[in-house]
Amino acid sequence: MFKKISFVFLSLSLLLVFSCVSKKQYVELETRSNATQAQLELDKENLQAQISNLNSQNNRLLDTIEGLKVELKQEKLAVQQKDREVSELDKTRMEIESSLKEQIAQKDIKLEEIEGKLKVTFIDKILFDSGSVIIKPKGQEVILKLADSFRDNKDQNIGVEGHTDDVQIGSALLDRFPTNWELSTARAAAVARFLQEKGNIAPERLTASGFSFYQAVTTNDTPEGREQNRRIEIILVPVR
Repeated sequence: MFKKISFVFLSLSLLLVFSCVSKKQYVELETRSNATQAQLELDKENLQAQISNLNSQNNRLLDTIEGLKVELKQEKLAVQQKDREVSELDKTRMEIESSLKEQIAQKDIKLEEIEGKLKVTFIDKILFDSGSVIIKPKGQEVILKLADSFRDNKDQNIGVEGHTDDVQIGSALLDRFPTNWELSTARAAAVARFLQEKGNIAPERLTASGFSFYQAVTTNDTPEGREQNRRIEIILVPVR
């Protein structure tokens, strides 16, 4: 009887031990499972954040690429426009050199290309008598030849600039031209008006400005220098 009781007690004890061990293992497994689940959730959030960041970077790169495409297109168009302007200026220059080769050879007229602009400079004696704003017949002939080169090129505006030497206006002309400002401006206006009325140049393409003697190209201390400073400049400016 005692042996039977002992056996039963031993069995119960073993069952209790195994039951405790199983519960402990279960708790440990559940704890590890919860920790693993939490880590997986954290990893998932990190991956989602990385994906979102990569998507943002991708969108920025796409925007940058589109921006570069636009810039390249604009640069290409600008280069093409510049090439057209250069071609047109070269064509105009060759026409002027052909039609006014005699005056250019005699240095009464000078052609220059400056920063994409074509400048035609007239020594004033070919256009005006001293103190006058009436264009001489020979000067009219020259300007009409010039107008033939300008007329059809509507992509170029025409600026006419008057310049004088620093000699003061003579007393006989003071009523009309108190200073060289008035004389230089009146001569520029006369040329612009002639280009419009006789040269058939559209007036919206024309401007006239006077600079007196304040933009001299050389010294005013010699007759030769003063002659160079007394000039009319006609500048072709590409329309932007």
